[in-house]
Amino acid sequence: MYQYKSGHSSSASELISRRGVFSRRQYGSVEQLSASGEPGSGAVDAVARRYRLENGNSLGEKDELFGPPSAPVLENPEFQTRWYFKYFLGKMHQNYIGVDGNREPYLLSVVQEGGAGLLRAILFNKMGAHKIYLPPSAWNTGGGQAPTRPTVKQILAQFPAMERVDKVPREITCAELQKDILLLEEQEGSVNFKIGVILMNPGQKTDDEMLSNEKGDEKWDRFISLLGDKIRLRSWNRFRGGLDVKGDMTGSHSIYTMHQGHEIMFHVSTMLPFSKDNKQQLERKRHIGNDIVNIIFTDDSVHNTFNPQCVKSHFTHIFAVVSEVEGEGYRLSVYSDDTVPPFGPSLPCPPIFNDPQLFRDFLLVKLMNGEKAAFQTPTFALKRQRTLDTLIRDIYAEHCSDHKVPMLSRRALSDVWSGGAGAGGAGAARTERFLHVGQALKLDAVLRGDAPTSLVSTGSGGSRRAPWEGRVWRAAPLPATPVCAEQMTEGRLLLSTTSNTYILEAPWSPESGTTRVVLRWEGCVRAARVSERAGLFRVGTRVLGPSGTAGGGAGGAGLYALPLPELCAGAWAMRPLQDCKHARLPRTKTAHYFDLLESGENGKTILAVAVGRRVMLMTEESKTDNEMGFEYTHIKDIQLSESPVLIKLMDGEVATMVVGYKHHWEVLETSAGQSVKRVENSEDSGPRRGTLVNALHIGDERDGQIVLCYNHTCHFERLTSKGLESDGEYDFHWTTVPAAVVCAFPYIMAFAEDLLEIRLVANGSLVHAACIPGLKLLCGRRDIFYVACAPEYVPLSRELDSSLLHEYELARHAAAKQPLPPHPPYSLDEDDNDKTESNQNNRTPENNSASSRSSSISSEQENIRPPLQRMAPISPPSSPHVLPENSGRCVRIYKIPQSNLSAGAYQRQSVSADQVVTSYFSHRPNSIRQRLAELRLDSKSRGGGDDETL
Repeated sequence: MYQYKSGHSSSASELISRRGVFSRRQYGSVEQLSASGEPGSGAVDAVARRYRLENGNSLGEKDELFGPPSAPVLENPEFQTRWYFKYFLGKMHQNYIGVDGNREPYLLSVVQEGGAGLLRAILFNKMGAHKIYLPPSAWNTGGGQAPTRPTVKQILAQFPAMERVDKVPREITCAELQKDILLLEEQEGSVNFKIGVILMNPGQKTDDEMLSNEKGDEKWDRFISLLGDKIRLRSWNRFRGGLDVKGDMTGSHSIYTMHQGHEIMFHVSTMLPFSKDNKQQLERKRHIGNDIVNIIFTDDSVHNTFNPQCVKSHFTHIFAVVSEVEGEGYRLSVYSDDTVPPFGPSLPCPPIFNDPQLFRDFLLVKLMNGEKAAFQTPTFALKRQRTLDTLIRDIYAEHCSDHKVPMLSRRALSDVWSGGAGAGGAGAARTERFLHVGQALKLDAVLRGDAPTSLVSTGSGGSRRAPWEGRVWRAAPLPATPVCAEQMTEGRLLLSTTSNTYILEAPWSPESGTTRVVLRWEGCVRAARVSERAGLFRVGTRVLGPSGTAGGGAGGAGLYALPLPELCAGAWAMRPLQDCKHARLPRTKTAHYFDLLESGENGKTILAVAVGRRVMLMTEESKTDNEMGFEYTHIKDIQLSESPVLIKLMDGEVATMVVGYKHHWEVLETSAGQSVKRVENSEDSGPRRGTLVNALHIGDERDGQIVLCYNHTCHFERLTSKGLESDGEYDFHWTTVPAAVVCAFPYIMAFAEDLLEIRLVANGSLVHAACIPGLKLLCGRRDIFYVACAPEYVPLSRELDSSLLHEYELARHAAAKQPLPPHPPYSLDEDDNDKTESNQNNRTPENNSASSRSSSISSEQENIRPPLQRMAPISPPSSPHVLPENSGRCVRIYKIPQSNLSAGAYQRQSVSADQVVTSYFSHRPNSIRQRLAELRLDSKSRGGGDDETL
């Protein structure tokens, strides 16, 4: 996620302008609303700000013909981003406190998953929490040596700006430190939301007038009933959003709902106390004015009468204007403060929703994403930075005094994992107390409703199929370990393995589909691409499998071009490699990398081949007199400073090529073979340091961007007529170093060792992360194909998220002691029971489950709900899955269609979240409180202090 940098005056509108066309596709074009004073006031209001408008009807969106909305996906979901709560708390882990090179204190937490060396690490400093996922390959030296435990310095070196930490941090074994770290993580923002809802009648232009409305019409009543359930505030025991639940001081009723595991309390203007003597309605303004997000419901069907400047609030940054259009549905416009980073989902064009339930889901996700994005503005970012700095300094002062540092702090990382040092006696008691305190803190957060465990959507009666969900494309056992692949026409896949090269026909079902051998080159194919006329294969040393390589194909190494029709027909299937040397391109015997650009300069296919320190550029041309039917004509050679490890051809107004070396990269202009100059005042004129993973071109020729993925970083470069423009402020970072990166707009996906991470291109927000055993990307230029370990080969212990096993087991054991009372977890307004029942009778069965958004599950049950049935093959592993020699039999091919990612092609799933939870928990969780008390008493009896320490 982007972080606000103090002293920098850039706004989110500059980001949208710099990102250009693909930001407009994601978030619509932006119109700036100038600050203006109130008529007759004689002065400009002190809190007047600039706003941008998303209304789906701007010229930029119409030019791009961006019709359907993007899928309403939560950005930076808490159950993915709150690592300490999910992976650390309640498990044995290590915490370190130290000082960086700038004399700023920091806190490091490290936990191991499983027994094969997978690490998760969190670094807390005043800028926030920085997370990395470290597979064993991150520190293994290679050469066949056994993996070793990393040192604390090696872990710290994986974080940006922490490579030169001289003093090793101290380990703190105090169990109560877990509460302080949990408090640090909670500074990211609340997992629950409070949203203001204001009724705007015709002719009203000030917030005082809008807040003076005592009641609305039928449209208003339909809208607030669509948002959630009307609940009685007295004795309300769930998230109250700052409302009084004892004496009706803030009204007797309110609107509440639960969506995707998040509790939302709406501050409805007509339900808050009204005062005839107070024209400013301070009691209403006290709640609504302190909400970051407000909904304005108006009768204006074109949304021309509302001006966000009329709402006087320092905290409200986002306004969603909603109106009900007769015969069409609900219309939506969104005003955002100029400093709020862009957030999704994008609005449709036109922004009218015919289905009320789809509109509700879209609106709630949009507003929750908006509130999260608003926390990156200077108003909140600077306050959070000061709070984190104070908390970390207090922790450092409390725990780093010499007389408070125990001898146990000298342990190595392996001591905790293996139970070595202090495994018995006092060490075992200390470890047990550490676990007890962590589990008690975790359950306490669950019971408060602050647990970031939104695993299913409880707000819609059923969850939606994620657009990035991979489906089994070929379930039949593969003949050998996959090496590379290329998608062909008619849904076929060209697959090279450690044995042969095959064409896999598109199956009617995962179990069907034919496999035809097209090349028998004994595992020598290292890379493959397909052009309009030819199939290109780079041949190298023969690949035997995961155990290593051996000679056997080196004599025929090089880049081969075979006629595509003959290749598909199987004409080359019986020819050994030695008989195909006439198909090898000249001067490519030692080629180690190549790239292909179709529809390049003048519509020709351009081929770039890296041979040592030289890159050869060639064009593919049709030649009827040639036995192959085509010919590659040499254009020029480009001499490089060193041998490249990656080359990528980029199309645009100026043809360029991105060259990645071992430790840096550069952008070359192919026509001149020289590095592209940077614009004056660019932030960096020297070479970028880092191992380039991939380079992607996004946008069109008018406004294209180059996304450069190196190390943990995704960096944007904009190629203009003046040169390259870059700004590292808008870079975003992966949690691990990916092995491959692909872009399927609006998403960008990183494939790492057993980890898939998905973010949004336009703002870098995390939308999904999943551990997938045996994960490897095959190809991703159109549809995305990858292989993963089949579920039946995954150990049973990896079926459930290991970070939640403690929570589930405690809850299930506690629930077994107390029967379920007959009354529901919370009741609707008694006066509206009849009305609610009649409305539910008029709904369809699908919407009926959606309308009972949260009335069937208690808060505690919801927050500790189990995961849904695992989507094959996604299964959170605790260790990397090493593919055996016959890995072709234990992996499957999965496909993510491009059409699912580029449009709002999301569907409802038949599974009901209510059914999932109620089938997992058959008793009320009141006994969980009893279990929590037992944990506290047990901890106290072991010398853990009184209840207040927890």
